[in-house]
Amino acid sequence: MPQRAVSPTRKASRRSSFIPKHLAFILGAAWSLQCAPGLAQSVAQAAPAAAAATSQQYRIAAGPLADVINQFASQAGIALTFDADALQGARSPGVQGSYTVDDGLRQALAGSRWQPRRMNNGAYVLEPAPAPATAADAGQGVTMAAVSVTARQDPATTEGSGTYGGSSSTIFKGAQSVRETPQPVTIVSRQLLDDRMLPDMHDVLQNVPGVTVDYTDSERVTYFSRGYQIDSLQVDGINMYQSGSAFVQPDTAVLDRIEILRGSSGILRGSGNPSATVNLVRKLPTRDFQASVTGTLGSWDRRRATADISGSFNDSQTLRGRIVAVTDDKDFFQDARDEHRRVFYGVLQADITDHTTVTASFEHSQLKATGAWGGLPRDFDGSALDLGRSTYLGSDWNQWNRWNEQAMLSVETRFDNEWQLKATAMNTRFRYFDGGFTQTYITRASKTNPYLFNVATSDYPNSASDQNAFALTANGPFEAFGRKHHLTVGAESTYVRTTASSGMASYGTVKNIDIRDWDSYSTYPEPTSYAGGSYYEASNNVVKQQALYALGRFSLADPLTVMLGARATWYDYEVLQGTAKYRVNNEITPYGGVVYDLNDTFSLYGSYSQIFQPQQAYDSGGNLLDPIRGDDYEAGIKGEFFGGRLNTSLSLFQITNKGKAMDDASSPNPCLPNYPTGYCKVDGGKTRSRGWELEASGELTPDWQIMAGYTNTLTKYLKDSSASNEGLPIRSLDPRHLVRIFTTYRLPGALHGLTVGAGVQAQSSIYATGGGVTAKQGGYAIYNAMAAYDINKNVRLQLNVNNIFDKVYYKKVDATGISNYYGDPRNAMLTLSWRM
Repeated sequence: MPQRAVSPTRKASRRSSFIPKHLAFILGAAWSLQCAPGLAQSVAQAAPAAAAATSQQYRIAAGPLADVINQFASQAGIALTFDADALQGARSPGVQGSYTVDDGLRQALAGSRWQPRRMNNGAYVLEPAPAPATAADAGQGVTMAAVSVTARQDPATTEGSGTYGGSSSTIFKGAQSVRETPQPVTIVSRQLLDDRMLPDMHDVLQNVPGVTVDYTDSERVTYFSRGYQIDSLQVDGINMYQSGSAFVQPDTAVLDRIEILRGSSGILRGSGNPSATVNLVRKLPTRDFQASVTGTLGSWDRRRATADISGSFNDSQTLRGRIVAVTDDKDFFQDARDEHRRVFYGVLQADITDHTTVTASFEHSQLKATGAWGGLPRDFDGSALDLGRSTYLGSDWNQWNRWNEQAMLSVETRFDNEWQLKATAMNTRFRYFDGGFTQTYITRASKTNPYLFNVATSDYPNSASDQNAFALTANGPFEAFGRKHHLTVGAESTYVRTTASSGMASYGTVKNIDIRDWDSYSTYPEPTSYAGGSYYEASNNVVKQQALYALGRFSLADPLTVMLGARATWYDYEVLQGTAKYRVNNEITPYGGVVYDLNDTFSLYGSYSQIFQPQQAYDSGGNLLDPIRGDDYEAGIKGEFFGGRLNTSLSLFQITNKGKAMDDASSPNPCLPNYPTGYCKVDGGKTRSRGWELEASGELTPDWQIMAGYTNTLTKYLKDSSASNEGLPIRSLDPRHLVRIFTTYRLPGALHGLTVGAGVQAQSSIYATGGGVTAKQGGYAIYNAMAAYDINKNVRLQLNVNNIFDKVYYKKVDATGISNYYGDPRNAMLTLSWRM
């Protein structure tokens, strides 16, 4: 019998003071970053030219071109002359790595219409690049080769940056700095993913500010922000409407970064909830050859290995490729649970002309797992039962085997006037395989003994889903009224067909099992027949969505930028086996935002955005109800330090979601023909979420990185079919207070090869109600740490320890069901990595 664990709810009161302790730390640290004028970026000072042939290391993040070349000139020790007004609106991919002065300038200017000219005195001047480029007069100086657009780096790329932040994101269909975006944006960089050893998507999102993870069961997870579900992910900017919890969660080995835009984002994706948008940006090929291999051993017999190879196939570097492969096998702290993951990602990129790049990619993710159901019940009064953390109320022969595949093709053309046109097509498939889904589950057998249960099995072998998506985007600058502005326009089309497998439920029932004596290897043998089961027919549904959108950034004055846009969406839903269908035509979703630069470091911002969610509900006249609409108001202040390498923000928000179907008590009951057993509906439901967020991410010094955030969210039902819900939280499983902090520091001097880091995940209490009882989990804090040592320039040894103090807590509580799940006990991973 498993060791008994002390119920975390019985010690909840000891943690009630966690908010003052952890909140004081983050408020003090982050607000100091916002207000300290000494942290503002200093202006690059001209210095005598250094030896141009000498290479040195640079770590300059992507950002405005003028800022990047200022930093480069300062670090390189060169005199550089340019017209700052002429560079307004131009951006640079940054300079990361070892470069000579000439090569570093080329990198900083990549993709721009400018070229450097070295004078006879060793100083440099920027001038427009002629087309075709010609040599300058020898008496005036030596003109460097024209900047090539081949292997043009995405300005938002974080790989190799070494920083926890990102100066820009592509979530608005084009590179835009965090400071220029009038909503809260979090960028999880490649460096943070590596330092934290976060291979799973749910591990990442439960470590970022403002996001909570909900466990439907031990395998399926959903994400929430500001009280609403994050119901759509993006992959490389393409909306993924198949992002349901049954999907194999993305492996972060294939990602360059994760961009999270919090708040309503209807202009980006049409229908959905006013929660957040998560954009998974995958790695692209590099110009130069690079390779890495990592191996990880960890608690519960974890064995993980990754390989990543990238480079060019020809001397001109116009044809490039990359391959990432992952094998990941692990057991769990629960008995009899294990998981086996295989991932392959390949991408080819070709510059078919100086201005046009074609990118083709394919990704396959396969997951074989035992556990899915098997969570723990509660006592009749909602208190925790004395069941140890290793208890898994399933059997070792359970399985859930599935795979995802994505194939993508994009063509991007860059014009001389700085406009870009990009067309992308993506096909995504999801399938069960090798028997699909077979799980045991338990139901209560007694009203007096909380440990007595009946056990049965369900089997669903053939679920599937297919998505075809196409997106066309054009963006670039234009001039009007003597100022330079930016416009993005696009069209999208998505077709999704989902098949819920036929299957057999509730067969092989065995009654009156005492779960205190449960043994996952012997208590419940696999049934040999479907006797007593219920057969379920397969069902198919189709969702079609088309959209047109436009978004402009208008520079009204030097400090003032206004964003205005709208999206028109056509939405169709149909269940193929029945009559259920609904359609929304030409739904207009507006967007507006404003950014006011107080100085070179701080900006005020405000925005209004909207989103809609179709609903299949009818009024007493037989008419389909209008969609639920979410209105989101945002305001705050953002700070950008060190050329975008450190970003801070203080954000206020209020979201009102209105129009959810409610019973119409004035209608007949039954209300035929649509409701043979109930009232017709009226669109009167209303909820509200409001709060504030504080965040700091990026580089405090070249050796000190930080990702920190605090979120305070208060949600409530304003109007609901059930009057008893009014005034209660939308989701009692989302904490009011949420703290996420992690920081690393590379030691100086003789210990410069050693990096140490630590952090905390803390939250206030949560609860679940049902059947007149309440299940609670008090506030808690989980502390994590890492240490990494660079054995040489190619080899690193890293140790990660999570839940250092072995806190016992529930990450999910359920008052009357069997969805109570312990958080992970203390665990460790040791990783050896080799790179070249």
